[in-house]
Amino acid sequence: MHKILVLQSDFGIVDGAVSAMIGVALSVDDTIRVFDLSHSITPFDIYEASYRLFQSLQYWPKGSVFVSVVDPGVGSERSSVAVLTRSGHIVVTPNNGSLSHLKRFIGLEEIHLIDVEKNRRQGAPNQSYTFDGRDLYAYVGARLASEIIDLSDVGPKIEEQGLVELELPGSRFENGQLTGSVEILDERYGSIWTSILVEDFLKFKPSYGERFRVTVMHEDAFLFQEIVTYGRAFNAVAVGELVLYVSSLSRMAIAINQGNLAETYAIQTGLNWIVTINRI
Repeated sequence: MHKILVLQSDFGIVDGAVSAMIGVALSVDDTIRVFDLSHSITPFDIYEASYRLFQSLQYWPKGSVFVSVVDPGVGSERSSVAVLTRSGHIVVTPNNGSLSHLKRFIGLEEIHLIDVEKNRRQGAPNQSYTFDGRDLYAYVGARLASEIIDLSDVGPKIEEQGLVELELPGSRFENGQLTGSVEILDERYGSIWTSILVEDFLKFKPSYGERFRVTVMHEDAFLFQEIVTYGRAFNAVAVGELVLYVSSLSRMAIAINQGNLAETYAIQTGLNWIVTINRI
């Protein structure tokens, strides 16, 4: 048994919120190994939380338990779930769309609605409803990781239709043109990761060193329209030049070698940030 608990939130690390979650988990079972996925998710950005779960979860040992708390609806009537993915991982999270990427690209085996009254941490403040990360999710996640409880103890099983799901961008090859969206940014380096799947890009039968016309539009405005070299990695081009490459999640990405493309061109993310790729 791994007893692995992985935490994600938009809490940051400048106060004691994350530490409190870790403390609750270790109070359940001090042999649990607790790790951080990220606590730098953009505040309230459920979509980013969904993507980062997909980016990381599949590389952890089967049986690892993930707690994801990006929860702008905390204290409301929104529900909470614990799910088993087809990859053999468990995720505890608000039912607000944070499982969207896992549902589409990995798949879910079981979904359980969390019975809050039954599973809320004993000793949690009676009139405080703004820290479910500590009082519900970290507590339930730790009890699952330590096998004190299993998914059937959390609450009733529900169908996938009961999950809140975000709209995700597509990847389309049509009439010799690839279309997708800017899905996420490689935050530290400013590369843009699109929703365009590598298998769609390979329909071009491309060669390394070949050049493509790449555009990024937002609300009918061209933010980026450049000829970009397709390469294996960043050093396929000189420092300061543009490169089109396959990201670590097998999607097409664009970068400036040793530069920040997102800042340079004021590019952001979302369904209405449209990316097209055309052969010259």
